[in-house]
Amino acid sequence: MTKIDFYTHVADPQAFACRLADTVQRKKERLLIWLDSERDVEVFSNRLWSFGDTRFVPHCRLGAPEAADTPIWLAASLPHDLAHPVLLNLGADVPYAFERFERILEIVGRDPDSLAIARERFRAYRERGCTIEHHDMSQTQT
Repeated sequence: MTKIDFYTHVADPQAFACRLADTVQRKKERLLIWLDSERDVEVFSNRLWSFGDTRFVPHCRLGAPEAADTPIWLAASLPHDLAHPVLLNLGADVPYAFERFERILEIVGRDPDSLAIARERFRAYRERGCTIEHHDMSQTQT
């Protein structure tokens, strides 16, 4: 069964997503980051390359020649036949056939629209029987 982690009330979701990606790769897990568009992939990729003063988060686009040797993949669409351990959902929707992922990470900002969308996603995952864990990040900076 897929485990879902919701990180809510995040002050800066993009910065938090970078930190989360770094944490997952340091744990030697493979991560697929799903974004809404190729432009979003490009922007987020640049953030990962410049993460921190002395390090970066190694990544590439899904399907790149170096993907087999890279711990983090970025994609604007999810292939129907890909099973992957961890998905960081930075897209607008619940992933299609999300059961193929062992774990899904959802980041929710502090604004009312983000919280409303998260509630819908939470319901969708719960109705499908997923294990859901909530992490309230309201007391953190990012």
